[in-house]
Amino acid sequence: MKLATWATASLLSIFVVSTATAGGGYDFEFTAPAGAIGDDRTSFYPLTMDASADPELLTLELVLTGLTHSAPWDLDIYLLDPFGNSLLIQNDRGDMHAVSNLTMVFNDTGSTLPADPDTALSAGPWRAAGGDFIPTFQFRGTDAWILVINDDSPGNVGTLESWSLRGTVVPEPVTLSLLAIGALTALRRRRN
Repeated sequence: MKLATWATASLLSIFVVSTATAGGGYDFEFTAPAGAIGDDRTSFYPLTMDASADPELLTLELVLTGLTHSAPWDLDIYLLDPFGNSLLIQNDRGDMHAVSNLTMVFNDTGSTLPADPDTALSAGPWRAAGGDFIPTFQFRGTDAWILVINDDSPGNVGTLESWSLRGTVVPEPVTLSLLAIGALTALRRRRN
């Protein structure tokens, strides 16, 4: 009986893993407030992702909501994950073309930011200036990410309303196998 239960659990876990992978995983979105963008200083905005498992990150997208600044050229924007990995999102773009309440999207399928730094900023979606989100970043159940905005010149200020990380993850096979074994064990106990 034990061998049959183990075999059934193994088959179920293989089915669950292939179903989750074939379905592309599940989507998530976490948002955090931001605030003032300092005049010639660096601002840090934390965001905690809270997931019930340690999934594999398939896609990741950064959304900056409500960006207002009198000289976007001053802004150097970075994203840091909990493991110490960082990615340059954008720097020295937008010249002195003020932006007001702009929402910008960055992901791995967006267009490259215009090479001409004099071009005004727009929504995108854009690719991050420093490379791709995947495989730069990792994901773990509950972790604090940090958006860093460095305003590198005095005399111009701005704000960022909020920022979000959204994407798609697939639970790790080990987690799914344990869930399947746990479900079968509970089922077996009910029978007895």
